[in-house]
Amino acid sequence: MDTLVDNNYHDHFGDKPNKWIVIIILIISFAGIIYSLSKPVGKDVLSGRVLKVLSEKEITQEIGDKSGILKEQDLLVEITEGSERKEINVLNDYGPVAIGDKIFLSQSLFGDSEWSMANISRTRDLTILFAFFIILVILTSGWKGFYSLVGLLFTFAVIFIFILPQILKGVSPVFIGISGASLILIPTLYLSYGFNKKSVAAFLGIIIALIFVGFISNYFVNSLNFTGANEAFLYLNMVSTNSINVMGLLITGIIIAAVGVLDDVAAIQSSVVFSLARANKDLRGLRLFKEAMHVGKDHISAVVNTLVLAYTGASLPVILLLFIQKMPLDYSISLEIVAEEITRTLISSSGLLLAVPLTTIIAVFMVDKKYNNLNK
Repeated sequence: MDTLVDNNYHDHFGDKPNKWIVIIILIISFAGIIYSLSKPVGKDVLSGRVLKVLSEKEITQEIGDKSGILKEQDLLVEITEGSERKEINVLNDYGPVAIGDKIFLSQSLFGDSEWSMANISRTRDLTILFAFFIILVILTSGWKGFYSLVGLLFTFAVIFIFILPQILKGVSPVFIGISGASLILIPTLYLSYGFNKKSVAAFLGIIIALIFVGFISNYFVNSLNFTGANEAFLYLNMVSTNSINVMGLLITGIIIAAVGVLDDVAAIQSSVVFSLARANKDLRGLRLFKEAMHVGKDHISAVVNTLVLAYTGASLPVILLLFIQKMPLDYSISLEIVAEEITRTLISSSGLLLAVPLTTIIAVFMVDKKYNNLNK
């Protein structure tokens, strides 16, 4: 009986996802993304291809007490309006382009028939980078990597066809954030770890931690008196047909950001518990919890540091600007754009701190329950 117990603690049944379920998830993901991206676009921005650079010159631009040299180009661009192709002249003061480049045009303020360059197309290089990433994932992780990519596609599908549309309809962003995160986690955990006690324990630990994150996000976002008065939020409310809860949107962002970290940490912690139980059949209950938490504490310290560095890196231009201006520390951290990042980092880290012991307790309970059942 002892041998049976020892060999079954790490439940391998269901570790490998069923290929037909993977195919179904993949089809749903592709269909959802294609549907969300195939909706009619407005006429405020057109795409075009540069046929010829007619002329170019350098101009001096004054910025404060400094000056910079910009290259201005007069371009001949081919655009498509409906089924008709046209060649138009476009003034480019955005950045130098070459013949054959794809660019985006916006209607000029100087006349209905005039267009100016709004942006360059980065689709080709981003596609190359994405393809490189996919190849690297599959080469280094094999089928596990492929399953994780399917989970990534499903995550994007849920964001595009569920989370974003529901928020734009005016539904509570906090409710949408937690329910959307739950919807993302089910296939993601299944694709990565299969359907077993390990993935169930991880899922339960993450959901409880996310509810905690939702509550403390709601409290601190309101107590810190965030106004959402930045350019992105103001423009969002201008173009949206429904009133959007900006503070709720900020909370939703915190919840979604926390999911990715919690997914990784909870799954590994659950795996640690079942691996320890398999290696030592006498290690159960509180002793198993303590041993698993030794690994969990190391993981927490590493991931918290990763979170702080990730958010700092994303906000580095703002931090550098504040550093140059030599503002008082309490003023700097009270700026909304800085306080939001600090809040996001600390709340996500708090969810992480809670998820590790929660997942460990749930996994230990599942191990003990199985042990008792086998010894009846």
